[in-house]
Amino acid sequence: MSENKPTAPRAIYLVVAAVLILATLSQWLFLKYGNSRDNAPYMDDGISATILYDATPIIDFELSDHNGAAFSQENLIGKWSFLSFGYTHCPDICPTTLKTLNHVDKILRENNGSIIPQTVFITLDPERDDVSTLAEYVPWFNKNFIGLTGTQQKIETLTKNLGILKQQQADESGEGDYSIDHTVTIMLVDNRGRLRALSSPPHEAQTIANDFIKITERFD
Repeated sequence: MSENKPTAPRAIYLVVAAVLILATLSQWLFLKYGNSRDNAPYMDDGISATILYDATPIIDFELSDHNGAAFSQENLIGKWSFLSFGYTHCPDICPTTLKTLNHVDKILRENNGSIIPQTVFITLDPERDDVSTLAEYVPWFNKNFIGLTGTQQKIETLTKNLGILKQQQADESGEGDYSIDHTVTIMLVDNRGRLRALSSPPHEAQTIANDFIKITERFD
């Protein structure tokens, strides 16, 4: 008798994917409702992003940018920022997200009067993504983008604060390679260094740009 069953690695992958989906949903619900009684999403017609009415402060952190300079919470003050988490060995989702953010940057720069946010890519794989690796990777998408790396502990301090989740998956080749399943939400930080909105996938550049203009007009 034969049964159509997923192989063990495939079954494990499906379980991990399901856990990440549920965990990401938990993160979303926490950021919307968990910080305080008044922290409800700000609903506005025509805005696709989830706006945090009571913006979430980002804790102090210290990482290194792709030029080797220190980058901390202070670098988020005085300007709006898009935060994206991923890793340079990511085969599809991370480069697609960065290409989308590059398109967002282009749209905003072509729109006279738009605030231009900084776009920050934070690695979840510091073991492979050192300063020199990010220096080759990040500017390829946009010369103005900023890549951040640091120790695993320092990165986890920031990801825990923001509810970013990841799960390392061993490559089936047995050669020691691995991939990382992770949260793909694009986070918008306001000019006071607080998490203001979340853009969930699928990501569309024009929608993100439109949302950004409307959010900054209301909260800048």
